[in-house]
Amino acid sequence: MNLALYREFRPKNFDEVIGQDYIVKTLKNQIKLDRLTHAYLFCGPRGTGKTSTAKIFAKAVNCTHSKDGNPCDMCAECVALSETNTDIIEIDAASNNRVEEIRDLREKVSFPPLIGKYKVYIIDEVHMLTDSAFNALLKTLEEPPKHVIFILATTEIHKLPATILSRCTRFDFKLLPLSTLIEQVKYVFDKKGITYDEKSLHLIAKAGEGSVRDTLSIADSVASFCDYKITHEMAEQVIGLSSKDSIKEILINLTNENLNEMFVAIKRALGTGKNIQVLCKEMADYIKTLIMIKVGVTDYAVLDILPGEFANFSETSKNFDLEFLKRAFTKFSETELNLKYSLNPENLFEATCLSLIEKPVVNVVQNVQPVQQSYQPVQQVKVEEKKVEAVVSDEMDKIWGNVLIKIKERNMFALSNALMSVVKVERLVNKLIIYTNDLSSFELIDNAERLNVILKVVNLFDDSIAEVKVEYDKSTASKQDIKDNLKEIFKDKIKFKE
Repeated sequence: MNLALYREFRPKNFDEVIGQDYIVKTLKNQIKLDRLTHAYLFCGPRGTGKTSTAKIFAKAVNCTHSKDGNPCDMCAECVALSETNTDIIEIDAASNNRVEEIRDLREKVSFPPLIGKYKVYIIDEVHMLTDSAFNALLKTLEEPPKHVIFILATTEIHKLPATILSRCTRFDFKLLPLSTLIEQVKYVFDKKGITYDEKSLHLIAKAGEGSVRDTLSIADSVASFCDYKITHEMAEQVIGLSSKDSIKEILINLTNENLNEMFVAIKRALGTGKNIQVLCKEMADYIKTLIMIKVGVTDYAVLDILPGEFANFSETSKNFDLEFLKRAFTKFSETELNLKYSLNPENLFEATCLSLIEKPVVNVVQNVQPVQQSYQPVQQVKVEEKKVEAVVSDEMDKIWGNVLIKIKERNMFALSNALMSVVKVERLVNKLIIYTNDLSSFELIDNAERLNVILKVVNLFDDSIAEVKVEYDKSTASKQDIKDNLKEIFKDKIKFKE
């Protein structure tokens, strides 16, 4: 069976681990100086080398002829540990997360290693353990036998208890920069005899979004599709990225308010089956690049573009006003999040485009000079202050929808259920007013602590709002609801005529 590229080119020693230099150097020094600790925590995004580094480390601490901290891959220990064995134990916490599995582990750690000096436990996705399992692991993790080393790997460090974190030596794996990923894809393609152009390397590496494994998986798909002769046009087709010309066409039609051509350009970009979320993300990335060029950024590494593309981007940026680009970047970045929850993503994307054509509302204040007449004294004109009208907007509704999702994600079920009764959301300058027609929900929400929680979540999406207030909307409450609520409050002290 043919191995996937990310498996075939998985690092076999520390020198082959890319983009994590400080972690590699620290681990090699600990091995050379024999200053190992009993528990390590490898955390960071997927595909950045956590498990690969753990396996190399497990082999290196048992190697009898270590070279500069690297396993020699020749001694009896290295050869034995390269295969499935009892001294390097990998546990997938996603499927072995119960307390029974951890208790079983506690019983087995006391047995000495059969081959090398250390028995190494690699617990992947450790954040998936239950609370009971974490408690069972705690004592063993704190004081394991001298022949045992634990390596915990996780992509979600915030889910680990503080008691676990405090007992481990922590290493944070980072996403790799675009230039490093391009060099890695180039190295792999050269080794495999795959032909390519520079643009295709850039497209593949950018689609990997900092993950080595994701990048090589995408490279594998593109190479198979192109019969190992890769062009950037075919790479675009496989990855599903919208071409920069399509994005440029949409933006130019927006600024020229040419709606007919704008809709055609959107349909053309989506016509080949491209994902609309990918299109939206590409729009935001493209606009961000134009903004950086307009404000004077010239470093290709910061811009995430090829050297040959700078002149084209620079020329394109002259077609747009900086304020328009800033508004467009904000809108498309927000829409990228909202598309996940939309029932009609294409309509939402097109609505975002149309909203950029709307001109900002300008309040014109006219200074009216009083007419002075010789036979009458000057009369002072009393200007009556206009009441600020509350605004109910589609944008506010979208924000409120995201607020409900965030509160539910925080497991605040009582507040989440109460907020489901909200029938209207209004904005009054920097104040947000929410209306509910359920009296019991109103009483639960109308609490300083809960309103403060709602305000903090609202500020994640709009930090200009300084206060949240809740109102009981009697006008939309049914008579039966009002009766039921009054009965609940006054018990037998009130009677209604039927």
